Amino acid sequence: MSDDQFYILLEMLYNNIEDVRFAAIVSREGLIVHSILEDGVSDISLAAITATLLSLGQSALAELRVGDLEVCILQGDEGNFVIMEAGVDLIIAVCLDIDARMDTCFIEMRKIAEKIKKIS
Repeated sequence: MSDDQFYILLEMLYNNIEDVRFAAIVSREGLIVHSILEDGVSDISLAAITATLLSLGQSALAELRVGDLEVCILQGDEGNFVIMEAGVDLIIAVCLDIDARMDTCFIEMRKIAEKIKKIS
């Protein structure tokens, strides 16, 4: 997949979710692939946090024997952070305002994840 294709998919995600603050595609190794970030957010930190959260979430669910990780959500008092696998090697991360519709976010993230899986 080319850099341009990743960026186009990330822009689609960013534009199709209301109240999104930032979005990124990250590798499992914790490296940024592409991002649309707000000022003050480090892409290096975001990538490392995203990869770590996905790994911890998967380990916790495996240990508890409750299935595979579909989505990981961190809810804060000012916003939400959502991550989802997008194939074997990639992760989608989205940060939303507190009032954002989570259902729309999940639908759009799943659409983009499927597109990434097909072309990566």
